[in-house]
Order: sequence, then C-alpha cells, then structure tokens
Amino acid sequence: MGEIGIRYYKLGFYTNEQFALFVKTGYVTPEKYKELTGVEYDPEKAHA
Repeated sequence: MGEIGIRYYKLGFYTNEQFALFVKTGYVTPEKYKELTGVEYDPEKAHA
C-alpha cells in the first residue's frame, strides 16, 4: 500500500497532509515522508 501511495503522491494526487495519513497508518516511515515532501512529519496535520 505504501508504494501505491508514494506513486500517487509523486503524480500529485495527494497533498502533504493527505500523504501524512500513510505515515500515521504505518505504510510509510516518517523518514520517507520527509525525503519525499521535504518537511518533517507532523501527526497533527495528518488528515483526509
């Protein structure tokens, strides 16, 4: 599931906040989130 989320994020289907849900659910690591988005993962901003 994480790879699909990453692919869709790169295609522009998710905002940073939406993509943070993949970290919150454990599909993507906080480190990978920062690598892809350029910002630190903040659980308070993870929403649909």
